[in-house]
Amino acid sequence: MALQSHHLEAFVLISRVQNFSKAAEMLHVTQSALSHRIAGLEEELGAPLFIREKKGIRLTELGEEFLRYVQMKNALEDQFLSKIKASKGDTLKGVLRVGCYASIGRAVVLKALTPFLKQNPGVQLFFLMREMKNLPELLKSGEADFIFLDHEFGKGKIVSHLMGEEEYVLVESADGCKDPNLYLNHDEDDFMTYRFYEKQGEKEINIRRSYLDEIYSCIDGVAHGMGRSVLPLHLVKNDSRIKIYDGYKNLKMPIYLHYFHHPVLSELEKQVIELFQREIPKQLESNQK
Repeated sequence: MALQSHHLEAFVLISRVQNFSKAAEMLHVTQSALSHRIAGLEEELGAPLFIREKKGIRLTELGEEFLRYVQMKNALEDQFLSKIKASKGDTLKGVLRVGCYASIGRAVVLKALTPFLKQNPGVQLFFLMREMKNLPELLKSGEADFIFLDHEFGKGKIVSHLMGEEEYVLVESADGCKDPNLYLNHDEDDFMTYRFYEKQGEKEINIRRSYLDEIYSCIDGVAHGMGRSVLPLHLVKNDSRIKIYDGYKNLKMPIYLHYFHHPVLSELEKQVIELFQREIPKQLESNQK
């Protein structure tokens, strides 16, 4: 059975955007034509690839497995083309999709990637900043090739590498804070403040919280005296607007790189993995000093 390339292209795109109408628009086809492609693919495979729900679509178990197959197939093609182009002295080409959370995105991961991207201008980067809870879905849907988390995820089919640690500290404005019981967090699922005080041996704390959506807004909020916060040391240590409290144990949070295991990796994937394993620990170590 020969699977048609335009069927595979449609399947991968729908997996990433999780929306038929958006995928149809991106492929410049009607939604009915796109649905026909997927129906034909599902008929060839003899099983559904997507589950249609009121809130959207998601991959079936077979769909997730098939996505891994298509990604491996694409990696093999990339590997072959990379070898040909390397013999001609060309730099690497391809698409690189990286999912990150805010505290390490700009300051660590993008900083590590920048020299590599300058050396390989043919590499197209999709750098996706998301809340921690949303990153695993990026990997499962194929929207990201690599993601970073503060915990291990999906053992077995997913490879996990410990990159190092972030250190979190208690901070407030250098000019003081009018309300020491008000803490600034990203959102209601951000429990870093509670984790920090658990590290100090305090299991119950009486605080109020305000939410500033992302970490750089929290830093600015602290600097303006809105409240206290628990923030990564490497983002605040050189900020003259902010005071770091002494006498507390720093909270150390691990950083893990994740990607799907494939029998064959493209040259781009190999070099990016080597880059992350070499440069991310260096960045993290220098940031904590």
